Amino acid sequence: MTTLSALTMATKMVDTTENTILFLPTIRRVQRICRAFSILQQHPNIYTFNSTQLHVRSGQRADQLQWGSHSAALAGGGQSRQFLQLQLVPNMPSDANIDWLLHIYFTRREFERCRRLIERELNRHLNAEYLYFVKGLIDREDGNNIEALRNLQKAAELNSKNIETYKEIGRTLYNMGRFGQALNVFREAEQHSPRRDHEIYHYLGELLYRAAATQPQLEMARQQQAEARGYFELAVQTGKKLESYVRLAELYRKDKEYQQAIDVLEACLHLTPENAEVLTEISVLYLKINETQRAYDRLTEVVNIERKCTPKGLLALGAILQSRNDVDGALGKYSQIADAEPEIAELWNNIGLCFFKKQKFIVAVSSLRKSIWISPLNYNALYNLSLIYIASEQYASAFHTLAASINLRKDNAECYMLLGLCLRKLDDTENAFVAFERACNLAQGQQGGMRHPLVFLNFALFCYETGRLALATEQYNRFMAHAQDLLLPTEFKFQATKLKSLLRISSHNHGILGDGEDAAQLEADASEVPEEMPLEVNAVVSQN
Repeated sequence: MTTLSALTMATKMVDTTENTILFLPTIRRVQRICRAFSILQQHPNIYTFNSTQLHVRSGQRADQLQWGSHSAALAGGGQSRQFLQLQLVPNMPSDANIDWLLHIYFTRREFERCRRLIERELNRHLNAEYLYFVKGLIDREDGNNIEALRNLQKAAELNSKNIETYKEIGRTLYNMGRFGQALNVFREAEQHSPRRDHEIYHYLGELLYRAAATQPQLEMARQQQAEARGYFELAVQTGKKLESYVRLAELYRKDKEYQQAIDVLEACLHLTPENAEVLTEISVLYLKINETQRAYDRLTEVVNIERKCTPKGLLALGAILQSRNDVDGALGKYSQIADAEPEIAELWNNIGLCFFKKQKFIVAVSSLRKSIWISPLNYNALYNLSLIYIASEQYASAFHTLAASINLRKDNAECYMLLGLCLRKLDDTENAFVAFERACNLAQGQQGGMRHPLVFLNFALFCYETGRLALATEQYNRFMAHAQDLLLPTEFKFQATKLKSLLRISSHNHGILGDGEDAAQLEADASEVPEEMPLEVNAVVSQN
């Protein structure tokens, strides 16, 4: 056998199976393999070579073949052929650097080989830092976090400037639930890091976000959340980690900065263009800013990718159909969710609103009660249930649900307005006046009147009925000032026209009421409309 043919055979023997070692493509190792084949050439009656496997002829004695620093056992005996079995871990010189081989085994997840190699080389290795480092990672993969932490700390003691060791110690502490210690470790890693590391920023943001969620002091929690948001912004700027984008968008959404959250998730789509969860979240955020068409387009992309929406996507799609008054289509989407995951509070809230639009009050009340049973602190469900109680003239029940919703959001003007309506129907005019007055003060102080001028209109009607004509005129003027640039429903115009005719207020510069024949028609039809118009809310997808 020539040297060239031996070299060709040597290259064929490089394999990745469990019982074959890795030969580096160096001249020295190729020479050793060639010497091994020269030995085989001297004993053709004992050894044979077929394709890429070396065999021992039957009936021959066992022998030991030395391949440089590698050994291979050749066994003969009862079987006709025995395959050449190489050692799991190659013998290396005492002064050799085996970090490359350990890295290859670890990336292949051949942890047993890594352990054997580390145990053999740990005592005689010149630099044991990497050995302890890999051993700690293996222990963490096996679920032994305490031993992993001990080995990683030994690696940090050998080289205190290695940032990767600090990061792995922080990850191990994070997995163990020791978030305070993990935060300190990542802060130390940030101080010693020579560059801006997006992984350090991400974990700092994650740990600060967790700390803010469990912080009893409100001011401290806000500071920690703001700091977490800053770290997530740095993580997004310096790296391409999907979790950083998602968490940053979640913080923007929590602060009700929906457009910024949409921008972050849209940038995230450059990393994962077909991520159904991100597309669904974008559609939900578009619903928050009343961009129903864009939300529908994103949900259409989700359907094209997965052929089936998640419950969150179906909930958003049902809310879009519900906002377009397609109640039956929305109920069809909601029924699909109810079959898969019935324990969703927002689902039953939206179902209740659908039946409320169909004037089926009993089913609507049952659905909203189930939503409250699933999530007792669900403000949207409590508020909508009070609307249905008022529409079905169950004012005592509406009073109790409104009291619960006010305890959750004491700065909501609409709740106090509805509370005033209930107290008025229960003949408690003094408390009704206090509730209406509080609602108007909140609406003015928080710009609520610009969104819901109905607060001023209902207070004006109440003041007229109780003989407070001057205050009724003042509240009517406030209503007209806030509603002048808004497109209001016809029912609101009916009530305003009726009150104007009763108070004999000039309609000069109030084009919202209409002119000429339109105003006359509104005045003629106003008496047929109920005196109070409770405020409805849109279908919700989530509480945030």
